[in-house]
Amino acid sequence: MRNTLTLIFFILSNFVYSQNTFSYLGTLLLGNNTPISFSMEFQEKNGIVNGYSVTNINTPDETKSKISGLYFKNEKSFQLQETQILSTQSEAALNTFCYINMTLSLKGKFGSKRLEGTFTGNFLDSTECASGKIVLMESAKIERKIKKIKKKIEKKREKGKIETTQILKDGVDFTINWESNKLELFIWDANKEDGDKIQLTINGNIILDDFETKNKQKKVKYKLQKGENIIEIKSTNSGTSPPNTSHIELVDSHTKHPIITQLELGKLVIIKVVK
Repeated sequence: MRNTLTLIFFILSNFVYSQNTFSYLGTLLLGNNTPISFSMEFQEKNGIVNGYSVTNINTPDETKSKISGLYFKNEKSFQLQETQILSTQSEAALNTFCYINMTLSLKGKFGSKRLEGTFTGNFLDSTECASGKIVLMESAKIERKIKKIKKKIEKKREKGKIETTQILKDGVDFTINWESNKLELFIWDANKEDGDKIQLTINGNIILDDFETKNKQKKVKYKLQKGENIIEIKSTNSGTSPPNTSHIELVDSHTKHPIITQLELGKLVIIKVVK
């Protein structure tokens, strides 16, 4: 006890600066590489740390614990420990909870801070129950990253709009309004390869002649003319399992148009792309 008081007095006499608030989120990584979600909120004043931790975040075992410890300014390191359970969703007996002791260091430059270190866990009777590594990042930084990711996903969704799949049979004439100057066309046989063959014509130019569709997609690029562009897909062989069935995807700059053609031998469909 005397040694503890002496240590605290030493810290208080050597670290005189304003109070800092910390918020971190990350993972406890056990010795067998099992990850456990973990966060900490704490304040540090004159080298003394007080706050709380949360383990198993958003699970039936989520547990909030009080933490306390010391901050060593020169080494930019923390010595922290969980001291009591504040609240828990778990139904386990309190004497089965594992209280962790942490040795952590601040890492990173130019404000890109993170906490890394090791931990050991002990039951109330001091028996060791866990050990491993800790990796934490500032919660605010993680939130900013999440916002950026969400924005990217939203942009991709806007750019990657997928229209309803159209099923086109013999003699059908289908029109699509187009935005970009180019067309990307993918064609393939999404079912069992059975020898289906097609002829692909765009604006009177034969692009694929007697082409056998496979499960692997065939990609075609084409520069469109202003106004109406005519795409004809004609069955030249119905294979062993008629009708001739092809999966087609027409890609505009922001939109995908999925199409399935079902054709008897010698029959065709017409797709009009209007720019």
